[in-house]
Amino acid sequence: MKKKIEFDKYTKQLKHFTKKNENTWFVQKHKDSHMESYYVTILPHGLCMSGDYDGVIVNPGIADRQEIINWMAGATTLSYFAEKVRLGNQHHQDKEYTEKSGEKTILDIIVSYCDAEGLEDLLKEQIWDSKINDEQFKENLRNKIAKLDKIPIEVDEKQLDKIIAVRNTVGHHSLENECEYQDLCRDLESDHGFSDLWEFNPREYTSQIKWQHNCLLWWANNIIR
Repeated sequence: MKKKIEFDKYTKQLKHFTKKNENTWFVQKHKDSHMESYYVTILPHGLCMSGDYDGVIVNPGIADRQEIINWMAGATTLSYFAEKVRLGNQHHQDKEYTEKSGEKTILDIIVSYCDAEGLEDLLKEQIWDSKINDEQFKENLRNKIAKLDKIPIEVDEKQLDKIIAVRNTVGHHSLENECEYQDLCRDLESDHGFSDLWEFNPREYTSQIKWQHNCLLWWANNIIR
């Protein structure tokens, strides 16, 4: 029985499946074109994807051919899939740093160390907005806190000033690359007493590994018996 998975419209366009031999399938978007297509081959202990979306080897440690297909059809968790990719490809890049992921991680750090749960949206909108001065930002914080069902912090000047000071430190840094992200973390530790920031991972799964995962799920759920 096929596993119920919601695939997006782009994945569903890969609708042509050709069995090349007992262990290899060819998946195409256009029947008469090799553009936007990929091969999937069953290996002794996993499977290999190759073609337009680059190559990846997945090693779930299963020897039986049909069990490998069934495993892939149900391997819906990206982190679990990436773990098996690392077993098959020791140096396969499955995570990367981006400015967006750096900003998200810094927001998580501020929320954690400033007891600012519930203020995530406001911080995201305004912490990097240089047009909003400290007093206006502080007033926006007060207004947001007043509307929360659960008050995350004590509304006093000391606590608000802490958030403002952190904001000013963040505002003097770029997060364009991971080196600059690490520089900011060091300043947050030295200037504001933050600690153990290594526990916050600024890297996210690459768009490539997400798409390869999606393609292999699509393949397995379409050819499973």
